[in-house]
Amino acid sequence: MKYNVDVDLKPRPVLQELIEDLTNKMLTTKSVLADCGEYASPTLVNGLKADIKLLDQVIERCYAQQELIDMRAEQIIGLN
Repeated sequence: MKYNVDVDLKPRPVLQELIEDLTNKMLTTKSVLADCGEYASPTLVNGLKADIKLLDQVIERCYAQQELIDMRAEQIIGLN
């Protein structure tokens, strides 16, 4: 018997689910910040802003790490 096997060598976005979760968390935090109003505690507002900034930085790092993973996978495929 002859079998035809298709092998998909495209790199999978390993960090995609994490990036989506972090993005959703950031959007939710931005929504909470927008709904705080003028009578919100300055400490709460500053904490939410700090959380948004941190989430943004982590998301950027995840994208950069995913690019490195993809480049490494392309190098491995190129060697074979």
